[in-house]
Parts: sequence; structure tokens; C-alpha cells
Amino acid sequence: MLERLRQNAGSWGIKIAFGIIIVVFVFAFGTGNFSDKKEPVVAYVAGEPISAREFQKSYEDAITAMRRQNPGLSAEELNNPQFKQSILVQLVNTRLMLAAAAKMGITVSPAELRAVISRIPAFQNAQNVFDPAIYKNALSQNQSNPLHFEAEFKSNQILQKLQGFTTISALLSEPEAKGLFQWGRESVRMDYVLFTAKDFEAQVKPTDQQLSELYETTKDKYKDPARIRLVYLPITVADVASTIAVSEEEVKKHYEANAESFKHPAQLRARHILLLVPASAPKEAVDKALAQVRDIQAQLKKGAAFEALAKKHSQDPGSAPQGGELPWFAQGAMVKPFEDAAMALKPGQVSEPVRTQFGWHLIKLEGARPAGKVEFAEVKNDLKKRLAEEKASEKINDILDQSMDQIAAGVKLDKIAQDLGLTVRKSEMMDQQEVQRLFGLKKEAVETLFALAPGSGAKTPLAMEPARGYLLAEKIEGTPEAILPLDKVRDKVLAEVKAQESRKLALEKAQKVLAGLQNPETQAQTLAQVRAGFKTTPPMDRQAAVAQTGGNPQLLADIFAAADKNWLARPYDMPAGVALARLAERIPAPEETWEKEKRLWTSQGAQAFSQELFNALLTNLRKSSKIEIVRQDLLN
Repeated sequence: MLERLRQNAGSWGIKIAFGIIIVVFVFAFGTGNFSDKKEPVVAYVAGEPISAREFQKSYEDAITAMRRQNPGLSAEELNNPQFKQSILVQLVNTRLMLAAAAKMGITVSPAELRAVISRIPAFQNAQNVFDPAIYKNALSQNQSNPLHFEAEFKSNQILQKLQGFTTISALLSEPEAKGLFQWGRESVRMDYVLFTAKDFEAQVKPTDQQLSELYETTKDKYKDPARIRLVYLPITVADVASTIAVSEEEVKKHYEANAESFKHPAQLRARHILLLVPASAPKEAVDKALAQVRDIQAQLKKGAAFEALAKKHSQDPGSAPQGGELPWFAQGAMVKPFEDAAMALKPGQVSEPVRTQFGWHLIKLEGARPAGKVEFAEVKNDLKKRLAEEKASEKINDILDQSMDQIAAGVKLDKIAQDLGLTVRKSEMMDQQEVQRLFGLKKEAVETLFALAPGSGAKTPLAMEPARGYLLAEKIEGTPEAILPLDKVRDKVLAEVKAQESRKLALEKAQKVLAGLQNPETQAQTLAQVRAGFKTTPPMDRQAAVAQTGGNPQLLADIFAAADKNWLARPYDMPAGVALARLAERIPAPEETWEKEKRLWTSQGAQAFSQELFNALLTNLRKSSKIEIVRQDLLN
């Protein structure tokens, strides 16, 4: 049972069922029109299409959600085939589950839908009553379509019902729950001796032959990549919007026509300094980051400007360049520890260090405002920018068509840019990764640029993600990929040889010591020889042991499975060298906490079984349905 629970604890079936819901949803009690115009299809699920537009919207929504939850994510981590594939998997599974629900007669009535949405706190006023003005403002801020919101919310209510029906039999007996508790709460202490590779470096005297042999077998590691220099013209919504004039009168009319959408609940505005520390980070890393935060706090108390320190130290890429400034936020918009700390401050005050799932924060409250209406002067510039971007979105396809005609006619980028009121730019010499990172291009698009002859340009605009735009580019010059000669990388090769040979010596020493420890006649003498490096870990559960064992899964498995306190039968690779280990103490789950936690473990176990059942349903649906991907290029 426990093995099944471990294998399915991260089941994506449940995540699919609940992970698609967007934080803010909207009533739409009318009807809508759908365009008859055919559009590209990414995949077919049992003959039903998933359109490119639907896929792109889900992809953009997922990026937005991921960045809100984890500001440290880079564009490279999100703009990759694996992430896009996961979005398509979610869409496919949702289609399959909704079809299964329809066959089972599972539905949600309009009245039921209204009742559920009315209870969402984000749409309620201070009296906990649904407020249409707050509701409309939430829709406007999320740039969403009412019909889409209602359809998504209804679909997710159906999925929740489907999950309830298919997992109703997921029960967990008390003995099974206690077994799960004992497994999860068990901890161990480990004795270990680490043979650090660096301690053996002085014994390593690499020969020219060793350097030459390693260089010959690892030449690909010492390549100087191909590079190009470009003249380029980005055509994005933001670039085109910068050329569009929007009058203040036009902005004022829009503000007055949408007056209700500018009402807001009580809100706070703050700055913060964030030092990223993963929730699973070891205590040493957490304490180190806290010490850095304390140092920044001391600088603030001496009169340093919060904004300047945020620009220098904060690791939140979204707010650091603006001195840590965050937009106005209402209750429920931030993670709870951050929100609680901000709400306890008065304007101008700075919090004590605050720990969240992202890391350590220092928070400065800039201002607070009660529920009310945003004044025109406050939103004028944002509205002007938004209106310009709306016009740019409508205009950008015409610009691209015009640009493609000019490219086909041999017109150079300088002239195209001049006609558009834009400016061409020149790059430095860049390799493929730098080009991809700078422009957000797909791998195939980057390869197209590198394949161009000097002086020629791409024949079509290249899509930039997630910049909502396209790139026109001409290659000025390029240098081919080349393997650097040994004399240019000798220091790197020398360091690699030393590292490899030092680790070999550390392993040989560990094996020799282990033989002595396993021999009853030499055990005491050998243990005395390594006594200076002998260490014992504090009690650690399976999660804490990941850090203590250097991330070595075999050592983690062996130390928890050890039947006695003998030294484990093999040395283990660690980041710094090679280790020998043995079980020092096995600490059973604390019996006195079982009664307190019984309900929690029973609930968690039942939830794990529910995930397993639901995952089985998804597996069967996928096996019995024809799934055809027709636009693999959109997933690359």
C-alpha cells in the first residue's frame, strides 16, 4: 500500500481536475457568437479539435500563473517543448473527462453555477455579499472574456463532480493510515565518513598524455560556438503601440464608459526585497539567506534607501528593477505570510524578515486605500497604454502583411522600419543560446538565422514568445563553430583531469577503509584512523535526508532500509567526494502524536487513493480514445 501511495502522491490526474481553474471567474448570463472562420488545429481528441488559439491561450494563462507563483522562473524554463507538451496534455485530459462526464449525465445547472460563483470571496464586498462592481473590475484586470470564464468555471465544476463520483469508494482503514504515519514520520541518524576529493589533489600529477587523452575524448565540451551579428526589427504589440497616439479625451471617454470596472476593494501597495530560498532548502541555506536579510535590515536602520537596496539585492526579477515596487493588491492576492505581514504595517514601516514559499522578504508598506474607485488621474497613463496596445493588436497583422510584401520585393529593414515609424537595432556577436534568450525564438527559427548568408535576411517574420510579436532580421556576419585547440583550454582540461583523478583516489581510499571496517579484526584500528573525519547527522526524515545524503538516491534508500548498524556495503558518491555510511539510530514515528494526527493521515491516505483511482480513469480514457497531434511544430 505504501509503495502505491509513494508512487501516486504526485499524481497529475487530480492536478488536471483542479489546476485549470483561474483565480477569478465571471458571470455571463447571455449568449455569445463564435467565428465561422477556420483556424489551425493542434490536435484531435476522439475527432474533436483543439484549436491553436485555445492552446495558445492556455499556454499564456499557465505562464502568467506560474510567474505569479514563482517569480524566479526564467523565460527559458517556460518556453520549452516539455512545458508546452504539459499544457496540451491538460487540454486533452480535460476533453476526455468532460466527454466521460457527459456520458454519465453529469452536468451543472445555471442556478447551481450562479450560486457557486456568488460565494467566491474575490467577488464579495465588505459585507460578504456578491458585488457586481467588484466582479466586473476583477474581469477587467484579468483581461478575460465573460463567456470564457463561465464556460471554464462550469467545466471545472463538472470535473469536480466526476472526481467525486469516481473516487467515492476510496477509503482508508485505521491500520493502513497508521502504517502510512509510521513510514512518513520515521527518522534516522546516520554515521558517515567523507573522503573529500580536494584532499587528494596534491597527489595528482597529470601528464601530458592524460591531458591529451581527456581532451580527445571530450572535445565537444571545448567548442567555441557559432556566432552571428544581426540587424533586426522587433514588431511587437508594445513596439507598435509606442507609435500610436491616444488622446486624453479618448482615454477619458473610455474611463467614464467603464466607470464600474474601476471600483476596487480595500488595497495595499508595498515594496519588497526577496532573497529566493526554495521551500525544500536545507536549514543551512535558509539560515544563510536570513543572515543576508538581517544585514540588509541593518542597512535600512542606518538610513539606506529601501528602493536602492531592492535594486541591488532583491532576487524578484519582476519588481527588483523598480526598486521592489509591487502593484496595488487586495486581500487574498498574496501568499498568506506576506499578506499578514503587510497588513500589520503602517505606511512607511518595514517588516521583520518574512518567510514564504519563495524565500525571505523584507516588506515596506507604501500606502493603503479603502474600498472605493480609482481616480482618473491614477489610471490615465495605464489606460492610454492599454488602448494603444489594443489598437496595435488590431494593426499588427496588417503591418506583418505589408512587411512580408516588402521583404519579398527585396526592401531592406532600414526602409521597412522607416515606413513603420520604428527603429532597427544591431546586435553584438551572439551564439544560438543568446539569440534564443534575447528574442524568445523557437530553436528552428534560430537555426534559420544562423543558416543565412551574410547580408541576407529571413524571408518571413519569426514569432517571439512570450513577447506577443515578431522579429524581422538580417544577418550582418557570422563565425562558424570551432573546436578550441588544447593550448587554448589547457587550464580547463587540467582541472578536469585533477578532479577525476582526485575522485578516483578518494574512492580507492574509501574502499580500503571500508574493507578495514568490515573486518572484525581491523575494525577498531580502522575506525580510530578515521575518527577525525567521523560525523553523525541530526535526526532526519526522508525529506531532510535528501540534503544530508547529497541527493544520492541509493544512499537514501539504503540508510532507511538498513537492518542493523553495520557499515553499508559500498561507498557512495557525494558532491564533494566519496562517503561511507552506517545507520546510527532509527527513530520510530512518535506514538504520542498518532492520536493527534490520526484524522490527518487518514484523510491524506484516502486522498492518495482517490488520486490513484482518478488517474486510473484517465489512463483508461486515453487508451480507449484516439488522440492525434497534427501540429507538433507548435509544441517545439
